[in-house]
Amino acid sequence: MNSDSSSAPRFQPKVVWALLLFTVVYRIIASQIPALSNTSPAMALCFGGGLLLGRKFWWIPAVLMLGSDLLIGFLNGGGGIGSYTVMTILLFCGAAWLGSRCAGWSGRTWPTMWCGVLLSSVVFYAAANTFAWIGAPEYSKSLAGWWQSQTVGLPQYPPSWLFLRNALIGDSIWCALAGFVFFFQKHGVAQTATPESV
Repeated sequence: MNSDSSSAPRFQPKVVWALLLFTVVYRIIASQIPALSNTSPAMALCFGGGLLLGRKFWWIPAVLMLGSDLLIGFLNGGGGIGSYTVMTILLFCGAAWLGSRCAGWSGRTWPTMWCGVLLSSVVFYAAANTFAWIGAPEYSKSLAGWWQSQTVGLPQYPPSWLFLRNALIGDSIWCALAGFVFFFQKHGVAQTATPESV
């Protein structure tokens, strides 16, 4: 199915951009508040943003994530691009690209968005913890050590599974908000050009 077909929901570009920018601002603010740790909908921004923006602008969510990563690093006294940042930006790009392709394969539907976002979150979680398992000397380089990285993590930090839980909650809230906007856009409240046509 072509993502630009007349049966696809037609989003107002301003609504899509506002949703993406709101997500980035929330991500930056949440990074400074311990109670909101890891609740920013990173994969929702990437996969969902790619799905909404389509093939022409799929890369924008990944650029927004990289920019916010660098700003968060600066605010937290770090900065620069290390190997972890390179790994995450590749995952962000992959999720955004896949979202844009799913818009063409199955159309811009809420189930496609939600399932793709949650699957992307799980893949990101597993990849990030595997990266930590490889790099952190505290983990034994065994299946048991890898499983520890995916579940309880290291004793001096909160359990790893909490990060997945928080990410899935943040992503689900984002998808609910985007789905609400999608429903009304689809039913004619704001039938205008898609972002690709802008």
